Amino acid sequence: MKKINNMSDLEKKAIKVINGMLVVWPQSNKTERLEIMGMVPTLNGCYAVNNATVCVVNHDEVFVIPYMKEVMEVLQNNGFTEKHFYVPFSNWDYPKFEQKAWEDLRREAEEAWRNAFVDDCKKYCASKGIKAISDENMKKCFKMPEKGVEVEHIYFKTTYYPVINSTVLDCVAIDKLGTYNMNNGKVIFVYIDGKTYVTKGYKIIDELREAGYKEGELFVPFSNGEAIVDPFLKKKWDDIKK
Repeated sequence: MKKINNMSDLEKKAIKVINGMLVVWPQSNKTERLEIMGMVPTLNGCYAVNNATVCVVNHDEVFVIPYMKEVMEVLQNNGFTEKHFYVPFSNWDYPKFEQKAWEDLRREAEEAWRNAFVDDCKKYCASKGIKAISDENMKKCFKMPEKGVEVEHIYFKTTYYPVINSTVLDCVAIDKLGTYNMNNGKVIFVYIDGKTYVTKGYKIIDELREAGYKEGELFVPFSNGEAIVDPFLKKKWDDIKK
């Protein structure tokens, strides 16, 4: 994704909202015309945020773009004022004839959020003396996918998710970064990138401790006889040697 450095970049990247453009509401299967002229005269130089979506009014034109750090930095650097007003495309609605462009923007923004989160995690860990561990040991670890891992047991069936499953470095994420736990020969840890990893055997513990990791209260997946349902993920886990 090309970096947004100024207002010109932002406006080129965003969806330009035209008065009367058709908007689809998938919840109700309705298509309506968007009326925005009433808000333009009084909101020049302002922006509003709703549900990770930003609406910007500049020189009597309206633009909508997904929330990203660089978008907010450009708005702040150019003296825009945050106000509360209607933000198109922020409640699952989308522009009928720009649907693909909008969906592509959302995907790019989500990728940007993930990358920014990883950078934030690494910076925080560096400030606390929490370091990377060897590539050799990392290759022996199973990375918990964001969508989770479905497992089944004789007594239950459930889905396990990463310890941190967001893109915001909040107090919850900070509390879990650089922590590990163990149970029945399995070890879970939250790495410097914010991702959750699980491995077999306790050999990795010494290196984790030397790298600044602390033991914490983390649930340890795959340590109570659960079987991974997805065959691809199951093979990845089964291939890990102690």
